[in-house]
Amino acid sequence: MSTLTKAGQLLDLFTVAAPVWGVSEVAVSLGIPRSTAHSLLTGLTEIGLLQARRRGRYELGWRAFELGEVHRSSSALIPAAHPVMEDFVRRLGETVCLGVFLRGCVLFIDKVVGDDPLSVLGPRVGARYEAHGFASGRLLLADRPSVATERQLRARPLRGPITRLPVDIDALVRRLGDIRRTGLSFDHGETVQDVGCVATGVRGPHGEVVASLSISAPLRRFTRREYQLVVAVRGAAAQVTERLRALERPAGWRAPAVACVPSG
Repeated sequence: MSTLTKAGQLLDLFTVAAPVWGVSEVAVSLGIPRSTAHSLLTGLTEIGLLQARRRGRYELGWRAFELGEVHRSSSALIPAAHPVMEDFVRRLGETVCLGVFLRGCVLFIDKVVGDDPLSVLGPRVGARYEAHGFASGRLLLADRPSVATERQLRARPLRGPITRLPVDIDALVRRLGDIRRTGLSFDHGETVQDVGCVATGVRGPHGEVVASLSISAPLRRFTRREYQLVVAVRGAAAQVTERLRALERPAGWRAPAVACVPSG
């Protein structure tokens, strides 16, 4: 395993739920010698991605924050999506989230909370969750090569987000196939009890899914409005896709002229 791969796996340990790590904890979690863990932590601290706290514990450094801001300012995805998400909430009142795929997980990068007193708060922005457990994550998984995705899903035991029971991989693979065919991923209380969700894809310039756009609502209200929400999320995703393409076009770009050829 290369040093770069090990460093990447180490950085993966730092999450909202576990923001501080010690040398021994890293060594056990990654299955590496304590001396190797110490060297990795020291190296990442020297370049500013980590910073040392008292008693040999480490947290993310300010360089990580700087890189995040650089990415945020250079990416067109959030600027393209956020106004559409705000408009959706004004019209329908339900919570909308934007997620991307990151190393087998769904990372939520933006959200607008619904204005109804009983609106779903949704996942925390900046938090990463195992993709199979969320409608948004399954939508993103379904767009990836099916053979490679199935192999990765079978590589380690997966558990459900609520029950923590083992996931039926065969059933999950069939579900991904359905999502691939319909372009829609549903959740009827499997991830968060009494919460319904539908997600669809925002597409990039070559038709690939670059993000998921999802709508969440209390399950009873979601069930009653499901058709309306499906139509709305598809429309919103199409708007974000077009805005994203417009933002990524070079300055001075014009649509090519199309000659009108008489028929007959």
